[in-house]
Amino acid sequence: MRSGIVDRTLGNGLRVLTLRHGVTPLVEVRLHLPAPCPTPRDLAESALLAACLPYWQGTNEGVELRAVADVYRMTVSACCSGHEMNALLQTLAEVVRGGVPAEVGAARDQLIAQLRVARAHPEAEVRSELARRLFGDHPVTFQAPEEKELAEIARLRPRPFDPRGALLVILAPDDPERMADAADRTLSHWQPAGRGAQPLPPLSEIEGGQLALLPRPGAPQSLIRLRAQAVATGDQLYPALFLASSVMGGYFSSRLPRSLREDKGYVYGVSAFFDTRPGSGLLAIEADTAAPTTDATMEALTAELRRMRTHPPTRQEIHGARTYALGSMATRLAPRPALASAFADLAAKAVDPCWLLDFPRRLAAVTPDAVVAAAEEFLAPERFSGVVAADPGVLGECGAVLDLTAGRRPHSPA
Repeated sequence: MRSGIVDRTLGNGLRVLTLRHGVTPLVEVRLHLPAPCPTPRDLAESALLAACLPYWQGTNEGVELRAVADVYRMTVSACCSGHEMNALLQTLAEVVRGGVPAEVGAARDQLIAQLRVARAHPEAEVRSELARRLFGDHPVTFQAPEEKELAEIARLRPRPFDPRGALLVILAPDDPERMADAADRTLSHWQPAGRGAQPLPPLSEIEGGQLALLPRPGAPQSLIRLRAQAVATGDQLYPALFLASSVMGGYFSSRLPRSLREDKGYVYGVSAFFDTRPGSGLLAIEADTAAPTTDATMEALTAELRRMRTHPPTRQEIHGARTYALGSMATRLAPRPALASAFADLAAKAVDPCWLLDFPRRLAAVTPDAVVAAAEEFLAPERFSGVVAADPGVLGECGAVLDLTAGRRPHSPA
């Protein structure tokens, strides 16, 4: 046990992480449940169950749950006063054993309406095309449940979850041992079912230099979404590559924002960050620009990637990136709900949540030479692939090169 934290795995396989945090007498809870969705129907049922939970309190009135679901997992969230924690744990026990609301109509209609609004935004189509280009027919390309699948669900079937691989996070200004004991008493009777949930197949490594054009005739704005294969979060190279990515475009005074936005005025916004998936890590670069400056933006972006080798990150840039990362991390994770969600999100990405507690030390220990080596190895432009959503007519008038490698214009999706 670390000071103020208990990390306990129950006999049924459930991992319980309890932390003493804050002073207000509130309990913040996150429950990560592995819930692989190999088909669109599976995702629809999982998403609908998540949407139904706020309408359902099981046998404990006054306990409110929220949940989100994707093709890998469901995460249940709740906040309650200290004296309601046992009731909340009991409600979670009912959920994981297959308890479901009797009526799904209101939640289903609201979910469908929300999905229609989300799909009306260009970003939804771009994300879907990007996933398809990177991962082919892997279930990760199911970005959201299909409306037709949701419409066919009149009732939810009982869906017991498996405790193996699940994680319960509890944060409160209370004794961590006492909180872990309460979880043990309530959830230790949750038993594994058969072989358990079968994990989705691993993601294959993406191939660099593949740039697809997603035509958006008449669109005044172009969306650039690029990815390159990187390393998983737990890899020993991750801290150095994290800092290299931050120097590239991790904050407002890093290279991409300074060059493309402040100096040239090409973009509304541009950033570089990690796009972490279970068992895999991707470097991401994203930019939004006016249609007439799409070609120029891609040229400038490619030039900045090349500069990471010809003009490696300086000690001053690395210091600035490290200082910003440590400061923003401390600020971002200071609220109790944010820290609880961060632990659950790491578990959803197959990363040990306790990694978060040690990351500042690892970041502080990275040498400048390691950052330069990571930039040289991973930030070459030819390693990136992705999607440019733009008006083809405007691109033709500009006539500039959009490809990241050999000067080929990006191909349109089939």
